[in-house]
Amino acid sequence: MARYIVEETKTSKYDKNFKFPLINIIPAVVWCIPVHQKLLPIIGSTGAYGVVAAFFVVYIVLSYVPIIALAPCVSSVIMLTGMFWAPADHIGNNIIRVIVKCIILLIIILIEFCVLINATIPWLERREANKPIIRVARW
Repeated sequence: MARYIVEETKTSKYDKNFKFPLINIIPAVVWCIPVHQKLLPIIGSTGAYGVVAAFFVVYIVLSYVPIIALAPCVSSVIMLTGMFWAPADHIGNNIIRVIVKCIILLIIILIEFCVLINATIPWLERREANKPIIRVARW
C-alpha cells in the first residue's frame, strides 16, 4: 500500500519595495510635456493642467499594478534612454559611443525590468499560494 508524505514549503514572502518604482517620476514628468502641448489648444490651460496632473498620477500608480506595469516601464525605457543617450552623443569615437549607448540601454532595461518584477511577484505569490509537496513513498 502506498504511503503519502506531505511536506510544507517554507518560502518567505517577497517584500514589495514601494520606493523603487518612483524612479518613473522623471519619465512621467517628461511625458507630461507633450500631453500638455497637445491638449492646451484643445481644452484650455486649466483643463490641460488637470489632465496632465491625472496623467502623472496614473503613470506612477500603474508602476505598482501587476502586469499593467509593463506599459509605464516600456515608456520609461524609451524616455530614459533618450535622456541618457544625449550626453553619450558627444563622444567622438563611433565605436566607443555605440558601446556606451548599448550599456546605457541595457542598464535602463534592467532597471525597468526590476520595476515590473517588483509589481508582479507579490501577485504571483498570492496566485500560487504555498502549496504543499505530496510525495508517494512505496514500501
